[in-house]
Amino acid sequence: MTARKGEKKMIKRRLGRTGYEVSALGLGGYQLTGEFRVPMAEADSIIDYALAHGINLIDTAESYGYGEGEAIVGRALARHKGHEPYVCAKVGHLNELISRRMGDEAYVDYDEIMRCIKHSMWVLRIDHFDLLMYHETERQWKCRFETGDCVAQTVLEDLKKEGIAGAIGTSCWDHSVLTKVVKTGRVDTVLSAGGISLLSKVGVEKLIPACEEADCGLIVGGCLGQGIPGLIFENREFTKALIESGVPEKADTGNKINALYDLAKEAGMTMVEMAIRYTLSFEGIHSNVMGARELAHLESNIASAEKGPLPEDMLKRIDEIQKQGYMIADHDITAVLM
Repeated sequence: MTARKGEKKMIKRRLGRTGYEVSALGLGGYQLTGEFRVPMAEADSIIDYALAHGINLIDTAESYGYGEGEAIVGRALARHKGHEPYVCAKVGHLNELISRRMGDEAYVDYDEIMRCIKHSMWVLRIDHFDLLMYHETERQWKCRFETGDCVAQTVLEDLKKEGIAGAIGTSCWDHSVLTKVVKTGRVDTVLSAGGISLLSKVGVEKLIPACEEADCGLIVGGCLGQGIPGLIFENREFTKALIESGVPEKADTGNKINALYDLAKEAGMTMVEMAIRYTLSFEGIHSNVMGARELAHLESNIASAEKGPLPEDMLKRIDEIQKQGYMIADHDITAVLM
């Protein structure tokens, strides 16, 4: 499948064997919902602006906003007939949503998983998925990571055979789990929810080579450290508290963040721009999906992405900063910083 219409300066990358040419900056759908107090009109404006400025990949999930996320994307698809983005949809959190009557049994029930997927199709107003994933591999799906065996994988494979899903995959916080599943050859694309930030690239160091070998698409999220304010805006009081905490891991991390502040200031960049362009510097990452709660956030993110990857000398300095002291992993950034 070729790139969609209405695209401008955005870098495009081939999403593995899907053949989709996707924008290197995608739009995360979670933060568009009422869970983040985003008005519906603002959410619509954010998606419309994204599509008009080169973004052609939107990430959503059954659980985002307790179902509202899919409805927001469905409205956008209806408004942009003929210019639709690729949509990465995810089924999951079944015991919290329409399958809660079944509890965890829903995760291993073929018909129940299928019912939830068909419900998502109705909410999204589609008859075909560009990309369909089961959400958070490590949850109650009872997946055998080394083989990829689980009921959800079977459902997705059947939908792909029927032509209802163009490509299939899974998402996860644990990059080691994703690496194992990628090596099975049974997924077309994976989404690493917290695989990379200015503090760490641990989440993609082994995952990128695995995806390249399997020709598997790789989408990442969380490049701002899961929304930690001190990684979004310079806040020396925040880093001072970390350094003076008496906890070696926090102190090391506070010193690293200060060094990143200094580097960003020297380069004339915001921390957000540096994080976006850092992620773009890894060609094995095909798209970085970022949320936006205001149109201004998206405008800034797109402007940063259009400047392209960071210079090699900056990449080297970020690598040196990351290696100083405690080596933080993407999955424990929140635990260390909060």
